[in-house]
Amino acid sequence: GIIGVSCVFPLDLVKTRLQNSKPGPNGEKMYSGMLDCFRKTYRAEGYFGMYRGSAVNILLITPEKAIKLAANDFFRHKFTKADGTLPVLREMAAGGSAGMCQIVVTTPMELLKIQLQDA
Repeated sequence: GIIGVSCVFPLDLVKTRLQNSKPGPNGEKMYSGMLDCFRKTYRAEGYFGMYRGSAVNILLITPEKAIKLAANDFFRHKFTKADGTLPVLREMAAGGSAGMCQIVVTTPMELLKIQLQDA
């Protein structure tokens, strides 16, 4: 989780900046592409600037995964038939329900991360 966030976060930052960039007064683009955005961000903010907002992800990735796994176990137990079987549709419902629980935690974190990246 933490290693994944560390490796992918600069790309996520660039993606967010490209999505949120607005044209200048004469219609010129702020960035010509991903590589240009990466270079400009790195030059302006340095190495640590490429990780602006990552602390939110790193701090909350463990609880997020724990909630998802615990919710999945809970729903699998609740959706198991009396004979101990768990049909595929109920298994899918358990996974979907666990995903909904994860979204409740993830969405505010993602919004905060985007605000910090765009600052």
